[in-house]
Amino acid sequence: MTRRLRLLDLSLLVVLGLLSWQMRREWIWAHARTQAFVRSRLQPAAVPPLPPLAKVEPLSPLAYAQAVMQNLFSRDRNSQVIIDPVAPPPEPPVPPFPVARGVMLWEGVPPTVVLSERPGGEQKGYHPGDTIGEWKIVSVDSQYLVLGWKGKEFKKRLDELLDKTNLVADLPPAPPPAPAPPAGSNSTNLSNNAKTGPGLPMGDNSRGCIPGDPTPSGAVVDGMRKVVTATPFGAGCQWVPAK
Repeated sequence: MTRRLRLLDLSLLVVLGLLSWQMRREWIWAHARTQAFVRSRLQPAAVPPLPPLAKVEPLSPLAYAQAVMQNLFSRDRNSQVIIDPVAPPPEPPVPPFPVARGVMLWEGVPPTVVLSERPGGEQKGYHPGDTIGEWKIVSVDSQYLVLGWKGKEFKKRLDELLDKTNLVADLPPAPPPAPAPPAGSNSTNLSNNAKTGPGLPMGDNSRGCIPGDPTPSGAVVDGMRKVVTATPFGAGCQWVPAK
């Protein structure tokens, strides 16, 4: 029993010695590493020199022009003068229309309209395509005359272009009024029985005039309008549909 205890004690002493030797070895190695670290010297890294600063340009008022332009409270804002666009020139006024004297429409012959440039001027016959003054004759029929001027067309009624002053002068004078019948007489005025209004059809929805019809030019009867035109052969009369 005693021998075993001695062997155990001896074993413990051997293990304790080994542990002491290992600890001393670790301490020596750690101490040597610390001393080596303390004695070591680091080589400083080469630092490149700093680049020189850019040259600062002197302040210029023109560099702040954009800021001034966008400043709502600056008097110099939008200093650029904006020139207003030039307005287009006004269109020239329409020249006076020619004066119509009459129209001649025959089969196989181009339509002819008798015109003068101004009231009382020289009369002359014109066909479609001819020019009178600044106007060009585009088309003509028994009721309308189409005139062209600077690319525009104007459709006018012939009775609107008549020379009213000459037309009144060319009309025959009105007959004197018949004397009133004596009191108590049963006679009647025959002139009251004269026929008035549109006459016989002439084609193209127009009607002729009854001889001696006292109805004035421009009057409308039964939906027809009386038109009296001056022609080289005298005063012409017809009834056309009123529009």
